[in-house]
Amino acid sequence: MKTLSRIVIALIIIAMTLPMALACAETVEQEETTAAPVATQAPVATEETTVEETLFAPSNIPDDLKFEGTTLSILHWDDAHLVEFFAEVENGESVNDAIYWRNEKIEDQFGINLEFTGMNGNYSNRKKFVNACVNNVMSGADVYDMFCGYSMTGASIMSEGISQDLTNYDILDLDSPWWPESLISKARIKDGIYFVSGDISTNFLYMMYLCIFNKDLFASIKQQDVSVLYNLVHDGEWTIDKLLEYTNDTYLDLDADQAVSEGDRFGITVTSVHNDSFYTGADLESVYVNADGDLAMSEDLFSERTVNLLEKVCDLIHNSGNGYNNKGVEIFANGTVLFVVDRPNVIATNLTSVDFSFGILPIPKYDADQDGYKTCLSFPYTVYMISTASKNAEAAAATIELMAYENYVNVTPVLFEETMKARYADQSDDAFMFDYIRKGVVIDIGRLFCIQLDNMSYSIFRTAVNKNAAGSYASTAGQYTKTFNMMLKDINKSLDKLK
Repeated sequence: MKTLSRIVIALIIIAMTLPMALACAETVEQEETTAAPVATQAPVATEETTVEETLFAPSNIPDDLKFEGTTLSILHWDDAHLVEFFAEVENGESVNDAIYWRNEKIEDQFGINLEFTGMNGNYSNRKKFVNACVNNVMSGADVYDMFCGYSMTGASIMSEGISQDLTNYDILDLDSPWWPESLISKARIKDGIYFVSGDISTNFLYMMYLCIFNKDLFASIKQQDVSVLYNLVHDGEWTIDKLLEYTNDTYLDLDADQAVSEGDRFGITVTSVHNDSFYTGADLESVYVNADGDLAMSEDLFSERTVNLLEKVCDLIHNSGNGYNNKGVEIFANGTVLFVVDRPNVIATNLTSVDFSFGILPIPKYDADQDGYKTCLSFPYTVYMISTASKNAEAAAATIELMAYENYVNVTPVLFEETMKARYADQSDDAFMFDYIRKGVVIDIGRLFCIQLDNMSYSIFRTAVNKNAAGSYASTAGQYTKTFNMMLKDINKSLDKLK
């Protein structure tokens, strides 16, 4: 590399090529109204700026694989936060241009034409999207080969029996790092995988929960170098207790109005819709696949571990006097909050003009004995499926694989550089933090089926945090368990058709 900036880019890309894995629920209506980030002018990877190919795991797609003359018809949700499916032209915006060239390569390598059709499909429009997929399969004419939908639509489309089992296609190398390990292991239902996500979805990268911290404020309040936080993560000791410790004694009535308000200084701010990130972060799940292949309620939901976690989170946000749960990144941007829990997309939308340095950390573990950091995803990312009516299924499977691989090699590093580079005092540390976050992403089957579960898979814990109800949480187990299991019974009936 010839310049310092290129060395930094190389370090970031190296940090991001370690093993990866995959979906916390946002109040979905609020998520869908979040403004799409405005792309900056980060450089697109070229021969000069791209590091050696050996930094990336290789693709197993044969060079001579062709589907000459095939047109793949793809239905996608067009109200996603970030450009993901296609770009009409190069326009100088790095992610746009990387996606443009990704599609050009796919078409050229396979000899195919990619035909994209968009329709609204976010939380508010998810039912219309699913119905469009069902009607298209049933019509038998002008069918789509692929469905690319908002994350909640995957389980619904699968339950309708109109998405194919992707394990039937050898071209899909689902053990590769561009396919998140957690999705592949936990989303296997009736011995099949019916939708995938990961690097293939640019919105996936934007929706991972993390802790953002004010480096300047940390040094000022704690009189310590920020390296102590990074070292805790590296040593596996970044826990909820440590977060409580570092937010302790941070509140200050800055505006001197004798009342707790957004004009004060806080140790942490977490808006109510982000609180369930702590549940996943503690390596807890709501639903699992049992030995019979059926979905079952996890004992985690009302376990002692969950009750203990709930007590700590309630102390952190409500009882310590150091937390604020009305606004999040908006007041963090004022420079008066030490930590905020949110997603990478807010860096591009809210933190591009702040006058302080900030860094990122994973969501803390339950305790130091926990196996790795666990990351929850907000819902606005994409799951990719092959229609049961597709006449070009082999080409569709190959396209999904190459699309994911090309994103892994070229789009994700560009997206990371574009989104994360600004305001980092030590980019290499934050790049490695980002890798911990990314490879720890966890899929909870209950979150995939949250619509069919009336959102209970995340709302039980979230509501308890928001109401500061740790003391009465265990007593609600009976009422919730009965309703939860009734809903799971209905879901399992719909999944029997997949056998």
